[in-house]
Amino acid sequence: MLGIVADVFDINGLSQPDRDPRGCAASRRHLCRHRAELDELATTAIAELERSGESALKLPDQPFYDRASVAETFASEAIAVDFVVEEFYLPLVYVDTDEPQDIHDTCANGGRVVKPLAPHWYICQRDGN
Repeated sequence: MLGIVADVFDINGLSQPDRDPRGCAASRRHLCRHRAELDELATTAIAELERSGESALKLPDQPFYDRASVAETFASEAIAVDFVVEEFYLPLVYVDTDEPQDIHDTCANGGRVVKPLAPHWYICQRDGN
């Protein structure tokens, strides 16, 4: 089984306790359990979005997530795939780039990245408004 370890370091490079918002641990475990399926869905959805000429598409229902969609981000031109697993306000997000300047606007609804998990994979925290 694939394991992802995420450490938080302070300005001095010292490891700090993980300060995830509630729900991040469950999203991280979910990615570990379904990584192959989620990777496949994300890359397929990005290719389909590019072929369609649309700016967003809903992904087909699957038993291991509540809902999912793929969309272009306007400021960075990155493409992000959001998977709502258990918590709407903490989706798993696959981004087609890992360039830091392209990641900043990939969380929908005014959200922000709260946890990088693996290359291309993030947990976002959506704005509750």
